Amino acid sequence: MPFKEWPNDAGFNASVETRKPVELVVHGRIPASVAGTLYRTGPGHYKVEDTPIDEYKLSHWFDGFTQIHRFQLIANDDGSCKVLYNSRRQVDQLLEKVRKTGRLDGISFGQKRDPCASYFQKLKSVFEPFRTDNPQIQNVGVTITPNPSGVRPSQRLDSSKKAVKLSNFMVVKTDSSQMKSVDMETLEPIGVTNQRQLHPDLKGPLSCAHAQYDPENGDVFNYNLDFGKVCTYRVFKTSPATGDTDILATIADAAFAPAYIHSFFLTHDFVILAVWSSHIASYGISILWERNMLDSISPFDPNSKVKWLVIDRRQGRGVVASFESPAAFSFHSVNAWQEPRSDSSEGVDIFCDVIQYPTLNILHRLYYDNLVSTGPGVSKYVGDLERESTEPSLTRYRLAKIPLGSKTLTKPLKATSIAELIFQVRSPLIGDLPTINPLHATRRSRYIYSLVDQGYSSFVDGIAKFDTLTKVVVYWMKPKHTPGEAIFVPDPTREGEDAGFLLSVILNGETGTSYLLCLDAKDMKEAGRAEAGVAVGFGFHGTHISS
Repeated sequence: MPFKEWPNDAGFNASVETRKPVELVVHGRIPASVAGTLYRTGPGHYKVEDTPIDEYKLSHWFDGFTQIHRFQLIANDDGSCKVLYNSRRQVDQLLEKVRKTGRLDGISFGQKRDPCASYFQKLKSVFEPFRTDNPQIQNVGVTITPNPSGVRPSQRLDSSKKAVKLSNFMVVKTDSSQMKSVDMETLEPIGVTNQRQLHPDLKGPLSCAHAQYDPENGDVFNYNLDFGKVCTYRVFKTSPATGDTDILATIADAAFAPAYIHSFFLTHDFVILAVWSSHIASYGISILWERNMLDSISPFDPNSKVKWLVIDRRQGRGVVASFESPAAFSFHSVNAWQEPRSDSSEGVDIFCDVIQYPTLNILHRLYYDNLVSTGPGVSKYVGDLERESTEPSLTRYRLAKIPLGSKTLTKPLKATSIAELIFQVRSPLIGDLPTINPLHATRRSRYIYSLVDQGYSSFVDGIAKFDTLTKVVVYWMKPKHTPGEAIFVPDPTREGEDAGFLLSVILNGETGTSYLLCLDAKDMKEAGRAEAGVAVGFGFHGTHISS
Protein backbone atom coordinates (compact mmCIF):
# COMPACT_ATOMS: atom_id res chain seq x y z
CA MET A 1 0.00 0.00 0.00
CA PRO A 2 1.46 3.41 -0.98
CA PHE A 3 2.29 5.77 1.87
CA LYS A 4 -0.87 7.76 2.75
CA GLU A 5 -2.42 6.35 -0.45
CA TRP A 6 -0.33 8.71 -2.58
CA PRO A 7 1.47 6.46 -5.11
CA ASN A 8 4.68 7.75 -6.70
CA ASP A 9 6.70 4.60 -7.48
CA ALA A 10 6.38 5.07 -11.25
CA GLY A 11 8.21 8.41 -11.12
CA PHE A 12 11.26 6.87 -9.47
CA ASN A 13 11.61 3.90 -11.81
CA ALA A 14 10.76 5.27 -15.27
CA SER A 15 12.99 3.52 -17.79
CA VAL A 16 10.91 3.92 -20.98
CA GLU A 17 12.50 6.18 -23.58
CA THR A 18 10.88 7.84 -26.60
CA ARG A 19 13.70 8.55 -29.04
CA LYS A 20 11.58 9.91 -31.90
CA PRO A 21 9.44 12.98 -31.16
CA VAL A 22 5.72 12.26 -30.73
CA GLU A 23 2.92 14.79 -30.51
CA LEU A 24 1.15 14.84 -27.15
CA VAL A 25 -2.55 15.29 -26.51
CA VAL A 26 -3.16 18.75 -25.04
CA HIS A 27 -6.01 19.55 -22.65
CA GLY A 28 -6.90 23.17 -22.07
CA ARG A 29 -4.68 25.75 -23.73
CA ILE A 30 -0.92 26.08 -23.45
CA PRO A 31 -0.24 29.71 -24.44
CA ALA A 32 2.17 30.69 -27.20
CA SER A 33 4.08 32.75 -24.62
CA VAL A 34 5.88 29.55 -23.59
CA ALA A 35 6.82 28.53 -27.14
CA GLY A 36 10.31 27.05 -27.18
CA THR A 37 11.90 23.89 -25.82
CA LEU A 38 11.88 22.56 -22.28
CA TYR A 39 14.66 20.16 -21.30
CA ARG A 40 14.59 18.04 -18.14
CA THR A 41 17.43 15.94 -16.74
CA GLY A 42 17.87 13.64 -13.78
CA PRO A 43 17.31 10.05 -12.66
CA GLY A 44 15.06 7.90 -14.80
CA HIS A 45 15.22 4.64 -12.87
CA TYR A 46 17.26 2.88 -10.22
CA LYS A 47 16.64 -0.84 -10.79
CA VAL A 48 18.34 -3.22 -13.23
CA GLU A 49 16.80 -6.64 -13.77
CA ASP A 50 18.45 -9.94 -14.68
CA THR A 51 21.88 -9.36 -13.16
CA PRO A 52 24.06 -12.04 -11.49
CA ILE A 53 22.55 -10.91 -8.18
CA ASP A 54 19.01 -10.89 -9.64
CA GLU A 55 17.74 -7.29 -9.23
CA TYR A 56 20.35 -4.60 -8.75
CA LYS A 57 19.17 -1.44 -6.96
CA LEU A 58 20.76 1.95 -6.52
CA SER A 59 20.46 3.30 -3.00
CA HIS A 60 20.30 7.10 -3.30
CA TRP A 61 18.11 9.27 -5.52
CA PHE A 62 21.12 11.35 -6.57
CA ASP A 63 22.69 8.26 -8.16
CA GLY A 64 19.74 7.25 -10.38
CA PHE A 65 20.50 6.41 -14.01
CA THR A 66 20.22 9.64 -15.99
CA GLN A 67 17.58 10.24 -18.64
CA ILE A 68 16.97 13.51 -20.52
CA HIS A 69 13.56 14.67 -21.73
CA ARG A 70 12.70 17.24 -24.40
CA PHE A 71 9.36 19.00 -24.78
CA GLN A 72 9.02 21.13 -27.92
CA LEU A 73 6.32 23.76 -27.45
CA ILE A 74 5.42 24.95 -30.95
CA ALA A 75 3.21 27.99 -31.41
CA ASN A 76 -0.01 27.55 -33.36
CA ASP A 77 -1.75 30.27 -35.36
CA ASP A 78 -4.47 30.56 -32.70
CA GLY A 79 -2.04 31.60 -29.96
CA SER A 80 -1.75 28.17 -28.36
CA CYS A 81 1.04 25.57 -28.48
CA LYS A 82 1.24 22.00 -29.62
CA VAL A 83 3.74 19.79 -27.79
CA LEU A 84 6.21 17.23 -29.14
CA TYR A 85 8.08 14.94 -26.75
CA ASN A 86 11.18 12.78 -26.95
CA SER A 87 13.55 11.31 -24.38
CA ARG A 88 16.71 9.26 -24.18
CA ARG A 89 18.59 7.27 -21.57
CA GLN A 90 22.13 8.58 -21.13
CA VAL A 91 24.11 5.59 -19.81
CA ASP A 92 23.11 2.52 -21.81
CA GLN A 93 26.61 1.04 -21.68
CA LEU A 94 26.75 1.55 -17.92
CA LEU A 95 23.40 -0.22 -17.60
CA GLU A 96 24.70 -3.11 -19.67
CA LYS A 97 27.80 -3.32 -17.48
CA VAL A 98 25.64 -3.50 -14.36
CA ARG A 99 23.45 -6.10 -16.02
CA LYS A 100 26.47 -8.30 -16.71
CA THR A 101 28.32 -7.86 -13.42
CA GLY A 102 25.66 -7.02 -10.84
CA ARG A 103 27.76 -4.18 -9.47
CA LEU A 104 28.55 -0.50 -10.02
CA ASP A 105 32.15 0.67 -9.94
CA GLY A 106 33.34 4.20 -9.37
CA ILE A 107 32.54 6.97 -6.93
CA SER A 108 28.87 7.75 -6.36
CA PHE A 109 26.92 10.20 -4.25
CA GLY A 110 25.41 7.78 -1.76
CA GLN A 111 25.45 4.21 -3.04
CA LYS A 112 25.58 1.72 -0.16
CA ARG A 113 28.43 -0.70 -0.75
CA ASP A 114 28.69 -4.38 0.03
CA PRO A 115 29.09 -4.60 3.84
CA CYS A 116 31.05 -7.83 3.38
CA ALA A 117 33.81 -6.14 1.37
CA SER A 118 37.15 -6.81 3.02
CA TYR A 119 39.71 -4.24 4.06
CA PHE A 120 41.91 -5.26 1.14
CA GLN A 121 39.03 -4.99 -1.36
CA LYS A 122 38.39 -1.43 -0.16
CA LEU A 123 42.09 -0.62 -0.31
CA LYS A 124 42.30 -2.00 -3.84
CA SER A 125 39.42 0.24 -4.95
CA VAL A 126 41.24 3.32 -3.62
CA PHE A 127 44.23 2.65 -5.84
CA GLU A 128 42.09 1.75 -8.85
CA PRO A 129 40.00 4.90 -9.34
CA PHE A 130 37.16 4.76 -11.86
CA ARG A 131 37.89 7.06 -14.78
CA THR A 132 36.27 7.21 -18.19
CA ASP A 133 35.61 9.67 -20.96
CA ASN A 134 32.89 7.44 -22.41
CA PRO A 135 29.62 9.44 -22.34
CA GLN A 136 27.61 6.20 -22.28
CA ILE A 137 29.29 5.26 -19.00
CA GLN A 138 29.60 8.60 -17.19
CA ASN A 139 26.40 9.18 -15.19
CA VAL A 140 26.25 13.00 -15.24
CA GLY A 141 22.79 14.55 -15.12
CA VAL A 142 21.94 17.20 -12.50
CA THR A 143 21.66 20.44 -14.49
CA ILE A 144 21.43 21.08 -18.22
CA THR A 145 22.14 24.27 -20.11
CA PRO A 146 22.41 25.44 -23.70
CA ASN A 147 25.42 27.52 -22.69
CA PRO A 148 28.42 25.17 -23.02
CA SER A 149 30.30 26.75 -20.12
CA GLY A 150 32.95 28.30 -22.30
CA VAL A 151 33.80 25.16 -24.27
CA ARG A 152 34.65 26.34 -27.78
CA PRO A 153 34.41 24.40 -31.06
CA SER A 154 38.19 23.95 -30.92
CA GLN A 155 37.65 22.26 -27.53
CA ARG A 156 34.68 20.19 -28.63
CA LEU A 157 33.66 17.28 -26.45
CA ASP A 158 33.08 14.81 -29.28
CA SER A 159 34.84 11.58 -28.35
CA SER A 160 33.45 9.84 -31.46
CA LYS A 161 35.36 12.26 -33.76
CA LYS A 162 32.07 13.46 -35.26
CA ALA A 163 31.92 17.17 -36.10
CA VAL A 164 29.65 18.99 -33.65
CA LYS A 165 28.81 22.66 -33.96
CA LEU A 166 28.67 24.75 -30.83
CA SER A 167 24.99 25.55 -31.33
CA ASN A 168 24.00 21.90 -31.59
CA PHE A 169 24.85 20.58 -28.16
CA MET A 170 24.04 21.21 -24.54
CA VAL A 171 26.14 20.66 -21.44
CA VAL A 172 25.04 18.53 -18.50
CA LYS A 173 26.75 19.06 -15.16
CA THR A 174 26.94 17.59 -11.68
CA ASP A 175 28.85 18.50 -8.51
CA SER A 176 32.15 17.43 -10.00
CA SER A 177 34.46 19.16 -12.43
CA GLN A 178 33.24 16.92 -15.26
CA MET A 179 30.87 18.10 -17.98
CA LYS A 180 29.00 16.00 -20.50
CA SER A 181 27.76 17.13 -23.90
CA VAL A 182 24.44 16.03 -25.36
CA ASP A 183 22.92 16.57 -28.80
CA MET A 184 20.13 19.15 -28.46
CA GLU A 185 17.74 17.32 -30.79
CA THR A 186 18.40 13.59 -30.52
CA LEU A 187 19.63 13.81 -26.89
CA GLU A 188 22.47 11.48 -27.81
CA PRO A 189 25.42 11.58 -25.39
CA ILE A 190 28.37 13.04 -27.30
CA GLY A 191 31.38 13.39 -25.03
CA VAL A 192 32.85 14.10 -21.61
CA THR A 193 35.38 16.68 -20.55
CA ASN A 194 36.43 18.49 -17.37
CA GLN A 195 37.23 22.02 -16.24
CA ARG A 196 40.92 21.70 -17.06
CA GLN A 197 39.89 22.38 -20.65
CA LEU A 198 38.80 25.80 -19.47
CA HIS A 199 41.93 26.60 -17.43
CA PRO A 200 44.91 24.43 -16.36
CA ASP A 201 44.56 25.51 -12.72
CA LEU A 202 41.05 24.05 -12.48
CA LYS A 203 42.41 20.64 -11.55
CA GLY A 204 40.29 19.80 -8.52
CA PRO A 205 37.66 17.04 -8.66
CA LEU A 206 34.68 18.98 -7.28
CA SER A 207 32.66 21.91 -8.55
CA CYS A 208 29.11 23.18 -8.57
CA ALA A 209 26.21 21.76 -10.59
CA HIS A 210 24.57 25.19 -10.58
CA ALA A 211 26.84 27.61 -12.38
CA GLN A 212 25.77 31.26 -12.28
CA TYR A 213 25.26 33.38 -15.39
CA ASP A 214 25.58 37.11 -15.94
CA PRO A 215 22.12 38.13 -17.24
CA GLU A 216 23.69 40.83 -19.42
CA ASN A 217 26.53 39.11 -21.28
CA GLY A 218 26.16 35.43 -20.42
CA ASP A 219 29.49 35.12 -18.58
CA VAL A 220 29.62 31.84 -16.67
CA PHE A 221 30.78 31.69 -13.03
CA ASN A 222 31.68 28.65 -10.99
CA TYR A 223 34.23 27.34 -8.54
CA ASN A 224 36.66 24.41 -8.51
CA LEU A 225 37.69 22.62 -5.31
CA ASP A 226 41.07 20.93 -5.07
CA PHE A 227 41.95 18.73 -2.11
CA GLY A 228 45.06 18.82 0.04
CA LYS A 229 46.15 19.39 3.62
CA VAL A 230 44.80 22.88 2.97
CA CYS A 231 42.13 22.68 0.31
CA THR A 232 41.95 25.27 -2.48
CA TYR A 233 38.80 26.95 -3.79
CA ARG A 234 39.25 28.65 -7.16
CA VAL A 235 36.39 30.91 -8.24
CA PHE A 236 36.44 31.55 -11.98
CA LYS A 237 34.66 33.27 -14.84
CA THR A 238 34.36 32.03 -18.42
CA SER A 239 33.30 34.20 -21.35
CA PRO A 240 31.13 32.35 -23.91
CA ALA A 241 32.03 35.09 -26.41
CA THR A 242 35.80 34.48 -26.28
CA GLY A 243 36.14 31.14 -24.51
CA ASP A 244 38.63 32.72 -22.10
CA THR A 245 38.59 31.71 -18.43
CA ASP A 246 39.89 33.95 -15.64
CA ILE A 247 40.51 32.95 -12.03
CA LEU A 248 38.77 35.59 -9.89
CA ALA A 249 39.99 34.34 -6.51
CA THR A 250 42.09 31.55 -5.04
CA ILE A 251 41.26 30.67 -1.45
CA ALA A 252 43.67 28.33 0.34
CA ASP A 253 43.11 28.84 4.05
CA ALA A 254 42.68 26.28 6.82
CA ALA A 255 39.62 28.21 8.02
CA PHE A 256 37.76 27.13 4.87
CA ALA A 257 37.32 23.36 4.93
CA PRO A 258 36.48 21.33 1.82
CA ALA A 259 32.69 21.08 1.65
CA TYR A 260 29.87 19.74 -0.48
CA ILE A 261 28.44 22.86 -2.13
CA HIS A 262 25.65 22.57 -4.72
CA SER A 263 25.04 26.24 -5.60
CA PHE A 264 26.19 29.79 -4.82
CA PHE A 265 25.19 33.43 -5.45
CA LEU A 266 25.77 36.20 -7.98
CA THR A 267 25.07 39.94 -7.87
CA HIS A 268 25.92 42.73 -10.30
CA ASP A 269 29.45 43.10 -8.94
CA PHE A 270 30.13 40.04 -6.80
CA VAL A 271 30.26 36.26 -6.54
CA ILE A 272 29.22 34.98 -3.11
CA LEU A 273 30.35 31.51 -2.07
CA ALA A 274 28.85 30.03 1.10
CA VAL A 275 30.86 27.15 2.54
CA TRP A 276 28.13 25.17 4.31
CA SER A 277 28.54 22.89 7.34
CA SER A 278 28.89 19.88 5.04
CA HIS A 279 32.61 19.32 5.42
CA ILE A 280 34.36 16.44 3.68
CA ALA A 281 36.51 14.49 6.12
CA SER A 282 40.27 13.87 5.98
CA TYR A 283 41.00 16.79 3.64
CA GLY A 284 38.80 15.15 0.99
CA ILE A 285 40.71 11.87 0.86
CA SER A 286 37.79 10.09 2.53
CA ILE A 287 35.95 10.12 -0.81
CA LEU A 288 38.47 7.66 -2.23
CA TRP A 289 38.07 5.35 0.76
CA GLU A 290 34.29 5.57 1.16
CA ARG A 291 33.70 5.59 -2.62
CA ASN A 292 30.77 7.97 -2.19
CA MET A 293 30.25 11.59 -1.24
CA LEU A 294 27.64 11.13 1.48
CA ASP A 295 29.67 8.80 3.69
CA SER A 296 32.67 11.10 3.23
CA ILE A 297 30.92 14.08 4.81
CA SER A 298 31.65 14.53 8.50
CA PRO A 299 28.72 14.31 10.95
CA PHE A 300 26.89 17.59 11.38
CA ASP A 301 28.53 19.85 13.94
CA PRO A 302 26.24 22.62 15.28
CA ASN A 303 29.37 24.60 16.16
CA SER A 304 30.69 24.50 12.60
CA LYS A 305 29.66 27.90 11.28
CA VAL A 306 28.87 28.68 7.65
CA LYS A 307 31.64 30.73 6.02
CA TRP A 308 30.70 33.33 3.41
CA LEU A 309 33.18 34.69 0.87
CA VAL A 310 32.44 37.79 -1.22
CA ILE A 311 34.52 37.94 -4.41
CA ASP A 312 34.81 40.91 -6.75
CA ARG A 313 33.90 39.85 -10.29
CA ARG A 314 34.63 43.12 -12.12
CA GLN A 315 37.67 44.93 -10.67
CA GLY A 316 40.03 42.00 -10.06
CA ARG A 317 40.23 42.53 -6.28
CA GLY A 318 39.67 38.89 -5.33
CA VAL A 319 38.04 38.28 -1.94
CA VAL A 320 36.79 41.59 -0.53
CA ALA A 321 34.88 40.41 2.55
CA SER A 322 34.06 37.33 4.62
CA PHE A 323 31.17 36.54 6.95
CA GLU A 324 29.90 33.83 9.29
CA SER A 325 26.45 32.49 10.13
CA PRO A 326 25.20 29.61 12.32
CA ALA A 327 25.75 26.03 11.19
CA ALA A 328 23.38 24.97 8.40
CA PHE A 329 23.20 23.26 5.03
CA SER A 330 21.75 24.19 1.67
CA PHE A 331 21.30 22.75 -1.78
CA HIS A 332 19.91 25.76 -3.58
CA SER A 333 20.46 29.47 -3.62
CA VAL A 334 17.42 31.42 -4.79
CA ASN A 335 18.71 34.86 -5.74
CA ALA A 336 21.03 37.64 -4.59
CA TRP A 337 21.28 41.36 -5.21
CA GLN A 338 23.12 44.41 -3.93
CA GLU A 339 21.75 47.75 -2.75
CA PRO A 340 23.34 51.06 -1.69
CA ARG A 341 23.80 51.45 2.05
CA SER A 342 20.79 53.05 3.76
CA ASP A 343 23.10 55.24 5.87
CA SER A 344 24.70 56.72 2.72
CA SER A 345 28.10 55.30 3.68
CA GLU A 346 30.41 53.85 1.08
CA GLY A 347 29.85 50.40 -0.32
CA VAL A 348 26.76 48.24 -0.71
CA ASP A 349 24.77 45.65 1.19
CA ILE A 350 24.28 42.24 -0.40
CA PHE A 351 21.07 40.28 0.18
CA CYS A 352 21.06 36.51 -0.30
CA ASP A 353 17.90 34.36 -0.44
CA VAL A 354 18.59 30.67 0.14
CA ILE A 355 16.70 27.45 0.88
CA GLN A 356 18.37 26.23 4.06
CA TYR A 357 18.26 23.12 6.28
CA PRO A 358 19.02 22.94 10.02
CA THR A 359 21.14 19.76 9.74
CA LEU A 360 22.52 17.34 7.14
CA ASN A 361 19.67 14.86 7.67
CA ILE A 362 18.03 15.84 4.38
CA LEU A 363 20.93 14.15 2.56
CA HIS A 364 20.02 10.88 4.26
CA ARG A 365 16.28 11.28 3.77
CA LEU A 366 16.81 11.20 0.00
CA TYR A 367 17.51 7.47 -0.16
CA TYR A 368 15.04 5.64 -2.37
CA ASP A 369 13.82 3.56 0.58
CA ASN A 370 12.51 6.77 2.17
CA LEU A 371 11.09 8.41 -0.97
CA VAL A 372 9.34 5.68 -2.96
CA SER A 373 5.76 5.43 -1.70
CA THR A 374 6.02 1.67 -1.10
CA GLY A 375 9.57 1.87 0.30
CA PRO A 376 10.46 0.39 3.70
CA GLY A 377 11.61 3.74 5.09
CA VAL A 378 8.69 6.01 4.19
CA SER A 379 7.67 6.42 7.84
CA LYS A 380 11.18 7.20 9.07
CA TYR A 381 10.76 10.99 8.93
CA VAL A 382 7.13 11.25 10.03
CA GLY A 383 7.83 12.08 13.70
CA ASP A 384 8.05 15.73 14.69
CA LEU A 385 11.76 15.72 15.52
CA GLU A 386 12.78 13.70 12.47
CA ARG A 387 10.63 15.76 10.14
CA GLU A 388 11.81 19.07 11.60
CA SER A 389 15.43 18.14 11.00
CA THR A 390 14.78 17.78 7.26
CA GLU A 391 12.40 20.69 6.71
CA PRO A 392 13.61 23.54 4.50
CA SER A 393 13.30 27.23 5.25
CA LEU A 394 13.64 30.30 3.08
CA THR A 395 16.33 32.40 4.74
CA ARG A 396 17.40 35.91 3.79
CA TYR A 397 20.81 37.17 4.88
CA ARG A 398 22.36 40.60 4.62
CA LEU A 399 26.11 40.89 4.05
CA ALA A 400 26.74 44.48 5.03
CA LYS A 401 29.26 47.12 4.03
CA ILE A 402 30.79 45.47 0.98
CA PRO A 403 33.41 47.86 -0.45
CA LEU A 404 33.18 48.96 -4.06
CA GLY A 405 35.97 50.39 -6.19
CA SER A 406 39.27 49.12 -7.52
CA LYS A 407 41.43 49.29 -4.40
CA THR A 408 42.93 45.93 -3.47
CA LEU A 409 42.28 44.95 0.14
CA THR A 410 44.84 43.26 2.39
CA LYS A 411 44.05 40.02 4.19
CA PRO A 412 40.23 40.33 4.07
CA LEU A 413 39.82 36.75 5.33
CA LYS A 414 41.05 37.77 8.77
CA ALA A 415 38.29 40.35 9.20
CA THR A 416 35.14 38.24 9.44
CA SER A 417 31.75 39.85 10.02
CA ILE A 418 28.39 38.32 10.96
CA ALA A 419 25.87 37.57 8.22
CA GLU A 420 22.70 39.26 9.44
CA LEU A 421 19.50 37.18 9.42
CA ILE A 422 16.71 39.31 7.92
CA PHE A 423 13.90 36.75 7.98
CA GLN A 424 13.28 33.02 7.90
CA VAL A 425 10.14 31.25 6.69
CA ARG A 426 9.70 27.52 7.23
CA SER A 427 8.04 24.64 5.42
CA PRO A 428 5.32 24.18 4.25
CA LEU A 429 5.17 27.85 3.22
CA ILE A 430 8.32 27.16 1.25
CA GLY A 431 10.00 24.08 -0.20
CA ASP A 432 13.04 23.27 -2.30
CA LEU A 433 13.91 23.32 -6.01
CA PRO A 434 13.15 27.06 -6.02
CA THR A 435 12.67 29.23 -9.07
CA ILE A 436 12.04 32.91 -9.75
CA ASN A 437 11.31 35.02 -12.80
CA PRO A 438 14.72 34.82 -14.52
CA LEU A 439 14.43 38.47 -15.55
CA HIS A 440 14.90 39.31 -11.85
CA ALA A 441 18.15 37.41 -11.39
CA THR A 442 20.69 39.65 -9.54
CA ARG A 443 17.80 42.07 -8.79
CA ARG A 444 15.51 42.23 -5.77
CA SER A 445 12.78 39.65 -6.32
CA ARG A 446 9.44 39.25 -4.59
CA TYR A 447 7.99 35.89 -5.64
CA ILE A 448 9.60 32.48 -5.12
CA TYR A 449 8.14 29.24 -6.48
CA SER A 450 9.13 25.89 -4.97
CA LEU A 451 8.11 22.26 -4.48
CA VAL A 452 6.61 21.72 -1.05
CA ASP A 453 6.06 18.76 1.23
CA GLN A 454 2.86 19.33 3.20
CA GLY A 455 2.91 15.81 4.62
CA TYR A 456 0.49 14.19 2.18
CA SER A 457 3.05 11.91 0.50
CA SER A 458 6.49 10.39 0.96
CA PHE A 459 8.03 12.97 -1.38
CA VAL A 460 6.62 16.34 -2.47
CA ASP A 461 2.95 17.12 -2.95
CA GLY A 462 2.53 20.63 -4.35
CA ILE A 463 3.91 23.78 -5.94
CA ALA A 464 3.97 26.92 -3.80
CA LYS A 465 4.12 30.59 -4.76
CA PHE A 466 5.52 32.57 -1.83
CA ASP A 467 5.30 36.35 -1.60
CA THR A 468 8.36 37.57 0.32
CA LEU A 469 6.69 40.95 0.91
CA THR A 470 3.34 39.86 2.37
CA LYS A 471 4.49 36.35 3.46
CA VAL A 472 1.36 34.93 1.76
CA VAL A 473 1.54 31.58 -0.02
CA VAL A 474 -0.65 30.16 -2.81
CA TYR A 475 -0.51 26.44 -3.66
CA TRP A 476 -1.16 24.24 -6.63
CA MET A 477 -1.97 20.77 -5.38
CA LYS A 478 -3.88 17.79 -6.76
CA PRO A 479 -4.11 14.61 -4.65
CA LYS A 480 -1.90 11.76 -5.90
CA HIS A 481 -0.28 14.02 -8.50
CA THR A 482 3.43 14.58 -7.75
CA PRO A 483 5.08 17.67 -9.28
CA GLY A 484 8.58 18.18 -10.59
CA GLU A 485 10.66 21.36 -10.49
CA ALA A 486 8.72 24.32 -11.91
CA ILE A 487 10.41 26.39 -14.62
CA PHE A 488 9.31 30.04 -14.90
CA VAL A 489 8.78 31.34 -18.45
CA PRO A 490 8.14 35.13 -18.59
CA ASP A 491 5.10 36.36 -20.49
CA PRO A 492 5.99 39.51 -22.48
CA THR A 493 2.32 40.35 -23.06
CA ARG A 494 1.68 41.12 -19.38
CA GLU A 495 3.29 43.26 -16.68
CA GLY A 496 4.59 42.35 -13.25
CA GLU A 497 7.26 40.13 -11.75
CA ASP A 498 4.82 37.21 -11.67
CA ALA A 499 3.69 37.73 -15.27
CA GLY A 500 4.54 34.37 -16.74
CA PHE A 501 3.84 30.65 -16.69
CA LEU A 502 5.26 27.69 -14.79
CA LEU A 503 6.11 24.47 -16.60
CA SER A 504 6.24 21.36 -14.43
CA VAL A 505 6.23 17.65 -15.26
CA ILE A 506 3.62 15.94 -13.05
CA LEU A 507 3.21 12.23 -12.28
CA ASN A 508 -0.40 11.06 -12.07
CA GLY A 509 0.02 8.43 -9.37
CA GLU A 510 -3.25 6.72 -10.24
CA THR A 511 -2.38 6.09 -13.90
CA GLY A 512 1.40 5.88 -13.51
CA THR A 513 1.86 8.32 -16.40
CA SER A 514 3.08 11.91 -16.55
CA TYR A 515 1.95 15.16 -18.11
CA LEU A 516 3.47 18.58 -18.74
CA LEU A 517 1.51 21.11 -16.70
CA CYS A 518 1.35 24.80 -17.57
CA LEU A 519 0.33 27.03 -14.64
CA ASP A 520 -0.36 30.75 -14.70
CA ALA A 521 2.30 32.11 -12.34
CA LYS A 522 0.00 34.93 -11.18
CA ASP A 523 -2.90 32.89 -9.79
CA MET A 524 -1.39 29.34 -9.83
CA LYS A 525 -4.30 28.05 -11.90
CA GLU A 526 -3.91 25.53 -14.68
CA ALA A 527 -3.80 26.88 -18.24
CA GLY A 528 -3.28 23.55 -19.96
CA ARG A 529 -1.50 20.23 -19.91
CA ALA A 530 0.06 17.79 -22.39
CA GLU A 531 -0.24 14.08 -21.64
CA ALA A 532 3.04 12.20 -22.12
CA GLY A 533 1.40 8.78 -21.94
CA VAL A 534 4.42 7.33 -20.10
CA ALA A 535 6.04 7.94 -16.75
CA VAL A 536 8.67 10.69 -16.83
CA GLY A 537 11.21 10.20 -14.06
CA PHE A 538 11.39 12.63 -11.13
CA GLY A 539 14.37 14.52 -12.46
CA PHE A 540 16.34 17.26 -10.79
CA HIS A 541 16.50 20.33 -12.99
CA GLY A 542 15.62 21.70 -16.37
CA THR A 543 15.87 24.70 -18.64
CA HIS A 544 13.57 26.43 -21.10
CA ILE A 545 14.90 27.90 -24.33
CA SER A 546 12.51 30.41 -25.83
CA SER A 547 11.79 30.21 -29.52
